[in-house]
Amino acid sequence: QFVRPEDFPRFRELGVISALQLFWADAGNDTIEILKPYVDAEIYKWQYPARSILDNGGIISGASDWPVSTASVFRAIYQAETRKGKEGVLDASQAMPREAMFYAYTRNSARAMNLDSIGNIAPGKRADLVVLDRDVLTVSPEELRDTKVLWTMVAGKIVYRAK
Repeated sequence: QFVRPEDFPRFRELGVISALQLFWADAGNDTIEILKPYVDAEIYKWQYPARSILDNGGIISGASDWPVSTASVFRAIYQAETRKGKEGVLDASQAMPREAMFYAYTRNSARAMNLDSIGNIAPGKRADLVVLDRDVLTVSPEELRDTKVLWTMVAGKIVYRAK
């Protein structure tokens, strides 16, 4: 959750994959009222510094804290991109590019788990994919947040269809 600036390049240098739970990167009750009074100001300002890790050559993987948070990848990507909360925005300079977050939840998560057969669509891979109800690369962040999965394919077999 907290990383000092001098450690940003170390992720790349050491080959460490960062698995920040960016769904929690917001200016809300948990980050301001509950946490801020107890954390040194110099440390607090480096909360969820995903963009700085990325800009220093680090790899960001996507994950969730489900069941205590949402399992929705799209809500988590919205949060990583906007960092909006009830009290405003949590350090907008750390907002993540949407494309980087899609890599985080696909290729980079597979890499973090040492699963070479998944993570992207390529010859020899498992053909795990989804069809969505909108173009997630062009919609607004708010529209992205509400994306629905129409069907899911795992290992080339359709395992879910929306009703």
